[in-house]
Parts: sequence; C-alpha cells; structure tokens
Amino acid sequence: MMLSVGLSTHSARADTVVALPKSECREVRHTLEKYVPIAPGFRQLDMKFPKNPEGIKGTLCRLVSVGTGIHMENEQVRTLQDLQAHIRAALKEEDWQETEQTQRFSGKSSHGRHVFAMTRNNAICVTTIQVSMIPGIDTPKAAYDNGTIFLGSLKPHEREWWVAVDCFHF
Repeated sequence: MMLSVGLSTHSARADTVVALPKSECREVRHTLEKYVPIAPGFRQLDMKFPKNPEGIKGTLCRLVSVGTGIHMENEQVRTLQDLQAHIRAALKEEDWQETEQTQRFSGKSSHGRHVFAMTRNNAICVTTIQVSMIPGIDTPKAAYDNGTIFLGSLKPHEREWWVAVDCFHF
C-alpha cells in the first residue's frame, strides 16, 4: 500500500521533503500508542517518499500498524471513522492541526480507505487507513451485493486493517 498524495486537482510545484528525525518520529509513535485504542503497536520505518502525481521526493518516517478486526476493533473502534477520529484526537493532543496545506494530502479514494493529514512545526503527518477483506476468505453471501463487499457484514477475523502514518518535514 502506498501513501496517497495529490488527491486534489491543483497542480503544485515539486517539493523535496525529509523524514522526521527518529526522535521526533518516536514522539508521534508514543502519542499514537498512548491515545489510539488498538492492540498492535506501530512499527517505525524510514523510507523513500512513494512516487506521486505531485512530484514530491525525499524521505519519510512511516509508522505502520496492521491487524485483523480481532486486533484493531474494540468497544472504542468499531468503524474506520472511529479509528480516524482517535488518530486525529491523538495528534491534536500534541498540537497537530489540519490546515489548507494538509488538505492536498486528504481524500477518500474508495470504500474502506481514508486519508488525512495534519501539520505542526513545518512537519506533516499523512494518515492512511485501509480496511479490506482478508485475501483468501470466501465472501459470505450476506456481505456481497452486486459486486460490492460490505465490510460491516464481515466477521472481525475476515477484515484486515492497515494504518500508516507517514511523517516528514517540508
């Protein structure tokens, strides 16, 4: 899965970005692990910025958590919107905010996938949350209608969650 950028129709000049230093990325990781009520923690990786239509290049710090609904869902996280709200609230606790600039990284590209970004001190963290059916699961008839899979009709062990928070300085 890749970071989604440039979901708006505006063209922008190409930028070069730099990953948050390990200590700053670790702070974001600790914030997420403290305030976001999911069982798996976040793994911290440094990587190249994925290819994107806006031509942004450089490096980023990726915080990633993957699990089934059994790991990610609980009394506080029942939907993708719930998890998105918890991540937003966690970052807001540490003075991250949404601005016009962060909107260029936001979007809802398909059912089961949301992307939003927040900024603080010349840094941006882009959060991508993807919920899908676990590969190889036979789709229950109640969860399938006219080519559409209704994730809410699947059992938790049949849903796969992927959360990435990609942070960089610009």
